[in-house]
Amino acid sequence: MLTSLRLIGFKNFRDATLTMGPLTLVVGANASGKSNLRDALRFLHGIGRGYSLADILCGKYGDGGEQQWLGIRGGTREAAFEGEITFDLEAGLRVSPTWQDLIYRITVNVGEIGTPPQVLREVLRLGPLILFEADSRVTGLARMGPIEPLPNHLLLVDIRDFNATKDPRLLYHSYRPGITQISEDASLSTNLIKLAAAETLSALASMRFLDLDPDALRRPSLPGQTVLGDKGQNLSSVLQAICNKPELKDALASWIAELTPMDAVDFEFPADQTGRILVTLVEKSGRRISAYSASDGTLRFLAMIAALLGPDSSRFYFFEELDNGIHPARLHLLLNLIEKQAALGKVQVVATTHSPELLNLLDRKTLEHASLIYRLPHSPEGRIKRILDIPGAADLIGKQDLAKLHATGWLEDAAYFTSKDEETAE
Repeated sequence: MLTSLRLIGFKNFRDATLTMGPLTLVVGANASGKSNLRDALRFLHGIGRGYSLADILCGKYGDGGEQQWLGIRGGTREAAFEGEITFDLEAGLRVSPTWQDLIYRITVNVGEIGTPPQVLREVLRLGPLILFEADSRVTGLARMGPIEPLPNHLLLVDIRDFNATKDPRLLYHSYRPGITQISEDASLSTNLIKLAAAETLSALASMRFLDLDPDALRRPSLPGQTVLGDKGQNLSSVLQAICNKPELKDALASWIAELTPMDAVDFEFPADQTGRILVTLVEKSGRRISAYSASDGTLRFLAMIAALLGPDSSRFYFFEELDNGIHPARLHLLLNLIEKQAALGKVQVVATTHSPELLNLLDRKTLEHASLIYRLPHSPEGRIKRILDIPGAADLIGKQDLAKLHATGWLEDAAYFTSKDEETAE
């Protein structure tokens, strides 16, 4: 589970930290930085998938020209804050109850025009213990003593394996994260460093970013395609896999009955001439509603349930605008479903929203991980503050309507004036 994400000089964040729990809700106005937060998480996801920095930032294509990865919005030119050429991302991870928290940090130089982005520095910690650190400038590795300057395409990695019989210094390419190259290096014995690197990459790789598109949700899919696409591709085949397990099928029908006006009691998956299937909901009256005619809201519900209950579900989901297309009267049911699944510890969810009403629906435990993203007036800089850390917010919650406090701009105003006080104190 990701416990924190720190953004330093990334997009519109000079220095901001998001604390995360099983379910993390992020609220904020348009252009405050919610999508930039998603970009930061996608950047880390790209590292988990083993991509180069250029691929992560600008897109990756297969041998046949098919796009395998959509780059970060704005590419290298808009990745760093206000014309800078470097940024840092730091992720806190809890991979096991018996492990201390892992802290992974990477500093990236996005490159001048005509030069590729490269790793400037990288560190992986287990609690206070440094497992490895890397530097393409060498200046950060003073404990090694004098070292010849490195060519600009190399990354010097210091493996903190104190039992090693050989020189713990490794040279890798600086165009790919060192943590990826450590995990792939067959010359390294299996030890704590390599295990921690693998655990970190596994956690970053198991991320999904759902931005559901009704057209993709209505697209037939082939049985066996059990990974839900970011736009909702393969919805029908994922639902079919869920329905193959009676207990999950019952849960699916129960949630559909609660979340929609439909009294669906069964699901059918008729195939077309190519073998692709399309989900059809069967109501108690015998009426059948295919995905072609189901409402956008119903399909979004189905997709979210499929993401949480599917056989190949990921450990981390980012839901863009959770309330989009959902009737306000049923938002609490969707939130309840997500909270229940997140509480089981098998899935972590970060969701953005424009809806003030959603704040009122959070239980106290989830509210601890609700954060506000806001921009300073007359400035592009974005800030992140946990709602309960906004002065006065904890006392007002319960006495006043939190949704109204957010809708009237009180949260942003309080956070802004707090920021001014903190800067004055410094």
